[in-house]
Amino acid sequence: MQYQDSPLINISIYLTYVLFVIALIAAIVFPLIQTFSDLKKAKGTLIGIVALVGVLLLAFLLSPAETGPFYDKFGISPTGSKVIGGGLLGTYLVFAGAVISILYTEIVKWFK
Repeated sequence: MQYQDSPLINISIYLTYVLFVIALIAAIVFPLIQTFSDLKKAKGTLIGIVALVGVLLLAFLLSPAETGPFYDKFGISPTGSKVIGGGLLGTYLVFAGAVISILYTEIVKWFK
């Protein structure tokens, strides 16, 4: 008898899938319940999430939908090119924002 044919292996795999789905639902639902139960405490986090989504949306809208030989070689459509460009531009913008905030914090410390 091989291991793949064992009923215990099959039951264990299905049980793992069920437990994974339960954990995934819990990881999504419980933070949402906590967030919406006290919106005053979650205001800063929600503003940060909205700002990040705004930066990523802006990066997607500003990225060009270019195609060329490289894109044709790998079968990347103009929409895929726009998504890739938006992801890169969004990463650059978030990185630049982090560097600027670090520099701002350090400069403010000098003058206090």
